[in-house]
Amino acid sequence: MPLLLAFILAAAPDAGVLLSRPVQVSADKLEVLNKEQRAVYTGSAKAIRDTTTLTCDRITVEYGGDREVTRILARGDVEAVDGERWARGEEADFDNRTGTLVVRGKPRARQGKREVEGELVTFVTGTERIVVDKAKTRVEEEKGFSRDGGVGAGPQRITIDADQLMLDEQKNVAVWRGNVVARRSDTVIRSPELTALYDEAGAITRVQARGGVEATEKDRWAKGQRGDYDVQRGVLVVTGQPQARQGKSRMKGTKVTFFTGSDFLEVENATTVIEVESKGAPRR
Repeated sequence: MPLLLAFILAAAPDAGVLLSRPVQVSADKLEVLNKEQRAVYTGSAKAIRDTTTLTCDRITVEYGGDREVTRILARGDVEAVDGERWARGEEADFDNRTGTLVVRGKPRARQGKREVEGELVTFVTGTERIVVDKAKTRVEEEKGFSRDGGVGAGPQRITIDADQLMLDEQKNVAVWRGNVVARRSDTVIRSPELTALYDEAGAITRVQARGGVEATEKDRWAKGQRGDYDVQRGVLVVTGQPQARQGKSRMKGTKVTFFTGSDFLEVENATTVIEVESKGAPRR
């Protein structure tokens, strides 16, 4: 049996430009279907390919006529680990030629401090990138921030939902695209695209919104083409024909500075409209 396994799973030296990588597979039971060019592993199944390890209930290995492994299908409580990257779901599809792993079935993923849920999790062996469709991201900050911008006692959580998330650990950057909604305490930021920059410890330091941004916090509101959020200071700067509202006052200007966790709003070159209550209709 060990000779048969080695024969099936070793990469062929003359397979062409896209060579598959060697794969080691173990399980409680093995069934080889040579005519179908498949091998089925059941019971505590594990597959190892370079730095990627897959564990699940059942693994199906597909191979070509030259015994080169082309595809690995994992089913039942799938867990994938690649360096600091981790994903879990009900099933996974691994392309051995490209090193691309796709996890489905209520998948969850983690990279550093970032925990993500979604409909589809994809990462490639040998890279530091994760892509999550319909992503729901949760990031726990180590330190909270007080209303005056100082360091508070308790941790705060940043949540970001979007149609898609791309995490690149090597560049310390994450990009959310499509219907992005970011929340931190009472502050909500909406934008078509949001980019978060990280420090070496994995903490979010800055968030940049492009293609339009809208921010709300209780009775305050700001809107513009671009937003730059300093997470450590809790300061959001909105530019690109920005507008703002606080209480009954509406403002326009060249730059709106939104201090989260406080009642302070700053507008440069401001034009202000204030509604005044009267016995009759409201006046401006």
